Amino acid sequence: MKIFQIFYDDASRQQLDPAFIALDNSGSERPDWFEYWPIRQTLLNSTFDDEEYLGFFSPRFYEKTRMPGTEVMERVSNSKCEVINFSPFLNESALYPNSFYQADGSHPGCLKISQEYLDQAGIGIDLRQLIQDQTRTIFSNYFVARYRFWKKWMVLADQLFQTCEARDDPLAEKLNGGTLHRGKRSYQMKIFIMERMVSLALELENMNAETGIDHAKASTYGTGHIFNNFLVMDALKGQYLKTRSTYFLGIYLNMRKEVVQVVKKLYSA
Repeated sequence: MKIFQIFYDDASRQQLDPAFIALDNSGSERPDWFEYWPIRQTLLNSTFDDEEYLGFFSPRFYEKTRMPGTEVMERVSNSKCEVINFSPFLNESALYPNSFYQADGSHPGCLKISQEYLDQAGIGIDLRQLIQDQTRTIFSNYFVARYRFWKKWMVLADQLFQTCEARDDPLAEKLNGGTLHRGKRSYQMKIFIMERMVSLALELENMNAETGIDHAKASTYGTGHIFNNFLVMDALKGQYLKTRSTYFLGIYLNMRKEVVQVVKKLYSA
């Protein structure tokens, strides 16, 4: 098992968990690719066994998940699954049909550009119809997986990378276009699409990730009524995926409208 934690400077290095392997990205040749670049370089230039678990976390992992590295290592050691999901933000997963819809809320146009990319790449997924629960929704590369899964992820990631690097391609121009994030427009759309490659990989492999995080502990909403609604909404998506009954999907969509309004009021208060 090798779980890396990426840092960019002295400040982010101070945030690293000693249980993880420090991965230096301070002198990145391609800072425009953020975390994808050190992940790419590690996978291209290192040798791993197919059964070996690998992970690549940001320096803010504990801040977002409330999980110390030792707990993560123990969780992975006790798992037999191909992919373990340590992504927090159950609210973001529950409130949207899939992670690309969630991205579109923060980065307008992301859903449309992502679909354009999938169509051009010949990846047969219709994001407008795609429903994913927490078993296939992962944010910020917060997952640990066996190396053989990472190889599948790498094929998808490299395909997107090559498209973004192409010259005189209108789609590449859109992918490399700036989008707002954390109040700045210094981020390119491709970053947020790349972060969602893991969800596409799970979908194409028809594979579910095991939930490795305690959502109650990581919740920024506490564990009251709103949090319970998120759990129910995720469960409704899960039931729809198991049964394909539009009854569950209809309840989910109606409940979503109500909960979105509650969340909006909460933020505006």
